[in-house]
Amino acid sequence: MNIPSHHRNILPLFRIAALFFLLARPVLLPAQAGFEDKLSFEQIQELLTKGIEDRNVRMQGLGWYKWAIYRENETGNRDSAFQYLGRSVELFIEANDTLAYHRARAELAARMAERGMVSDAFKIQEEALYYFRSTGNRRLETLVLAQMGRLYQSIGDTAKASLLKREFREKSRLLNDTLLLINVFIDEVADLQGNGQYLDAIPLAFRVLDLSEKAGYSEFITWAEYQIGYLNEITQDYLMAMRFLDRAERSNSLSDDARRHKIYQHKASVYAKLDSLPQALNYAQRALALGDTLLNRYRIVTSNRLAVQYGEREKSRLLEAMTREKSAIEISIRQQREFFYVLLLFFGAIILALIFMIRDYRYRLYTSRVISQQNEMINRQTIRQLEDSLKIETMQSMLEGQESERRRVAHDLHDSLGGLLAATKMRLDNLSGKIPGLTISEEFGKIKNLLDDTITETRQIARNLQPGTLHEFGLMKAVRDLIVRVQGEGGPAIDFQHFGDFSDLDHTLALNAYRIVQELLQNSLKHAQATEILVQLTRTDFELALLVEDNGIGYEPGVTPKGMGTDNVAQRVLFLKGEISIQSAKGQGTSTMVTVPVTVQKPA
Repeated sequence: MNIPSHHRNILPLFRIAALFFLLARPVLLPAQAGFEDKLSFEQIQELLTKGIEDRNVRMQGLGWYKWAIYRENETGNRDSAFQYLGRSVELFIEANDTLAYHRARAELAARMAERGMVSDAFKIQEEALYYFRSTGNRRLETLVLAQMGRLYQSIGDTAKASLLKREFREKSRLLNDTLLLINVFIDEVADLQGNGQYLDAIPLAFRVLDLSEKAGYSEFITWAEYQIGYLNEITQDYLMAMRFLDRAERSNSLSDDARRHKIYQHKASVYAKLDSLPQALNYAQRALALGDTLLNRYRIVTSNRLAVQYGEREKSRLLEAMTREKSAIEISIRQQREFFYVLLLFFGAIILALIFMIRDYRYRLYTSRVISQQNEMINRQTIRQLEDSLKIETMQSMLEGQESERRRVAHDLHDSLGGLLAATKMRLDNLSGKIPGLTISEEFGKIKNLLDDTITETRQIARNLQPGTLHEFGLMKAVRDLIVRVQGEGGPAIDFQHFGDFSDLDHTLALNAYRIVQELLQNSLKHAQATEILVQLTRTDFELALLVEDNGIGYEPGVTPKGMGTDNVAQRVLFLKGEISIQSAKGQGTSTMVTVPVTVQKPA
C-alpha cells in the first residue's frame, strides 16, 4: 500500500508524543536482567557460545530461551521453540535461577495447550502464579494471569477467562492505574504505525478511547478519535475515518487550533476520496482559514512585541501594513480560487474523457509487466528446482549406494565369513572330543576363546553395517539397540531419552536418522574423552529432532578440520532438508542438534 508522504512525515511526531506520555509517569514494574533485551540471531549465537566458554549455565539457558522466541517470531516454527524452551528450563534448574525457571516454564506452558497438554499447562501456570505472588513479582504475576486467561479462552471456558481478565485489569490498575495502560497502548500504536501495521494499530487506538472515556481524560479521547480516523483513512475505510474525524472535531478543545487544523486537512482529504467535492472544498477552505488565523496570531504576537519596543505609533503603522498585506493576500487567494474553479470545470471534462483511456493503458501495461515478471520468476524457480532435484538425486544415489554396499558386506560377513567361522568352531569342538587331553591345553583354550571373539566381532560388524532392528522394530528400538551394543565397561555412561511416536516414520528418514545418530555417537566415543553422553530423540507432528551431547574435551567448530564422518552427517542432513546446529568449545563438551521435517510412512 502506498502511504502519502504527509502521512509518513507525521509518524515520527506520534512516536515522540507517545514516548513523552510514557515517560511522564514512572513505571514500577521490575524487569528481569536479560529477558527484556531484543537480540538478533548473531547475538543469540554469541550469547550461547560465551555461556559455554565461561561455563555460565544461566547464560546458556537465557540463550536457548532467546533462540526459542526468535525461531517462533522469525520463522513461525513453534515446534523448535517448544523444544528450545524445554532446554532452557533444564539449564535454569541447573543454574538455581528459580525466577527464570518459572518464567521459562510459563512460556512453555502457553504453547502446551495446542499440543493437547492442557492440564499440564494449567498446572505449570498455577505453580508459576503461586511463585510470583509469594515473591511479590507483580509484573510477572499479571503476565501469567493474562496467559491463563488466553488458555481458558482457547478451551471455551469464557467464564473463567473473564474472571482472570478482570483480575489482570485490577492488578494493572494497582500497579500504575489507567493512565499507565493508556500510555503503554499509545506507545504500542506508535510502534505499529512505524512498522506499517495500521490494521493492528486500530484496535489498540479503540482501547485507548475506551479507557480514556471511562477515566474522563478528554485530551486522550480526542487523540484516540483523531488517531482512529487517521488510521482508517490510511487503510482506505473512508466512512469509518469520517465518522471518527467528526467525533474528534466535536471533542477537540477550543484552544487546540493546531489539532483542529490537522482534522480539517484530513477531513478535506477523506471527502475528496469519497468524491464529495463540495464538502472537501469546504474543509479545505476552513483549513486554509484556520491556517491564516494561526499565521495572524503569530503576526499579532510579533506586532505586540514590536509595539513594546518602538511605541504605539510604530505599532499602528505596522498593523496597517499587516492589514493591507492580509487584504492583498485574501484578494489573491480569492482570485486563485476563482481561477481554480474555472480550471476544475475545464479539466474535469477532459479527465472524464481520458480517464478510461488511461485506465485501459495502465491495465494493459500492468498486465504485461506482471506476466513478464511471472514468466521470469517461473523460469528461475524451474532452474532452481532442476538444480535441487539433480543434487538430491545425486545424493540419494550416493546414499543408496552406500547402504547397498553396507548390505552386501553385511550379508557376506554373516553368510560367508560367519558360516566359515561357525564351521571352524564345530570342527574344533569335534577335535577336542577325539583327542584326549586337548581340552586342558592352555593354548587350545586361547585358540577357542579367540575364535569366539572373532565370531562375536563379525556379528557386531554385520549388525553395524545393516541394522536389522531398524527394519523390524523402528528407529527408537534400533537406536536403543545401538547404544546397548556400543556401551562397554569403562566407557562413558550413555543416557537415552525419547519423546513422541516413531512408529510411522518413513523408512528412508528413519534409516538416515539412525546413521546420523550412529555417526555422532561414534565421534563422541572416539574423540570426546567424555564420561557422560546424552542421546535424545524428539518427534512432533512436523519435525524430528536428534540431539547428541557429551561432556568431553570439546573443540572449535570453525578451526578443527572436518572428518569423513562429519561430512557424512552434513550430507544426510542436507538430503533430508533439515538443519544442524553444533555448540562446542575446548573443555566444554559438544552438543549437536539436528532437526528434519517429518514424512509419514505410506501404508503398503
